[in-house]
Amino acid sequence: MHQFARKGYDAASLQLIADEVGIKKQSIYNHFKSKDDLFLDIFSDAVKQEILELDRYFHEQSEQPLEAVLRGLIAEFKDRYGSAMNLRLILYVGFLIPSNLEAQIQAMVIRYVQHKTNLVCERIAAETSVKLRVPARSAATAYMNLIEGMLVELVYNGTADFDPRLESSWDIYWHGLIQN
Repeated sequence: MHQFARKGYDAASLQLIADEVGIKKQSIYNHFKSKDDLFLDIFSDAVKQEILELDRYFHEQSEQPLEAVLRGLIAEFKDRYGSAMNLRLILYVGFLIPSNLEAQIQAMVIRYVQHKTNLVCERIAAETSVKLRVPARSAATAYMNLIEGMLVELVYNGTADFDPRLESSWDIYWHGLIQN
């Protein structure tokens, strides 16, 4: 996980992985036919773990106001980006998909993004304390565009300029969403 999350698919070698785990490279082949199989197994597990993380977040935030939940999710991604290798792997590989694994990886990334979108849409639709200018699905789609843009910011620029970008983007999103 660490090798793929830090270096990407192409730069991570089975020898480096074996060295990090403390085994001989050949031992990897006792469990996986190839680097592709190892990577797909790790990536699939990362997606499952991040889906569970999303479920946990939305469950824990179920009583919070909509704005706090949505803005908080973006902030949580920023906070977790440095230490959550599952998240880092999904973000890195989701933008730089190995061509030989494109169909399999894309299907898993789509599953993850759709799960996130559905949770967001359900939470927006359940909101009763604010009046929206647009249908819940449209609000969720705009939010997904915002969050995906902020995730690109994390991958390419890290956390340095994250907060000012979120502040200006959030203000426009939220005020465009809420009807006074």
